[in-house]
Amino acid sequence: MTNLIRAGICLIFGLIISCSSRDEEQENILVVPRTITSKSSSGESSSAYHYIDGNKLARVVSNNRTKVESFYTNKFITKTISYNELGEIIATNNYEYANNKLSKVNTNIGILNYNIYYTWIDSNHVSIEDDKTRSVGSIDKTEVYLSNGNVVKTTRHLHIPNYYTIDEVNIVENDIKSNPFKNVEGFSLIAFDIKSDLFYQSNNITKITTTRTGTIDGEPMAETYFKVFNHSFNNQMFPLNYTVNDSFGNSYTYEFTY
Repeated sequence: MTNLIRAGICLIFGLIISCSSRDEEQENILVVPRTITSKSSSGESSSAYHYIDGNKLARVVSNNRTKVESFYTNKFITKTISYNELGEIIATNNYEYANNKLSKVNTNIGILNYNIYYTWIDSNHVSIEDDKTRSVGSIDKTEVYLSNGNVVKTTRHLHIPNYYTIDEVNIVENDIKSNPFKNVEGFSLIAFDIKSDLFYQSNNITKITTTRTGTIDGEPMAETYFKVFNHSFNNQMFPLNYTVNDSFGNSYTYEFTY
């Protein structure tokens, strides 16, 4: 009888430990996007995200057979290669870092080759300029301001002598829930572009208000427009989908699986 009791106790404890281990394993699995489907009036497209070592993005394959591969050095994304539907290389990006922050990107697109330089004013403010060929006296400079891993403001100064001068300001509002790409290794270090609808930051953008002022051919110009993002979430507070509506009447929907 004693042996039966002892065996029963061991079985119960074994089950508890086994369940506990499975729970811990579940908690330690990082949530990362597996597929993203975009829908708009012009059609539908989807992309599958493939990883190595858990959360390092190896490649993104679209349903039109285009592909982007990512390469890492430790936790840093150091290179991406884009392919067309025939498997031909159409673009490469090489990333360099200093003090754990992005400092330079070298981009090759066909015969076009240029560098983008990132100068960090402080840990939440970066100035961005490139060395593309431009007319003498031309300026294209972007400033990005961050808070808690999110873009909160960007400015861009554009000037072409005798043609136009435009100053653009984007005010970015964010929620406090998890961004789909929050756990993808290295993405947060290269995330400064808010022109697309996918943002590789900590939380989710809820609204972008853009103001542009300046002169074009000597005539003053001023305009304001916006994008609004409406999300629905899973029980882990990652977006299942979101819809983007802008002031021009466009609407796009993005759906995620993890």
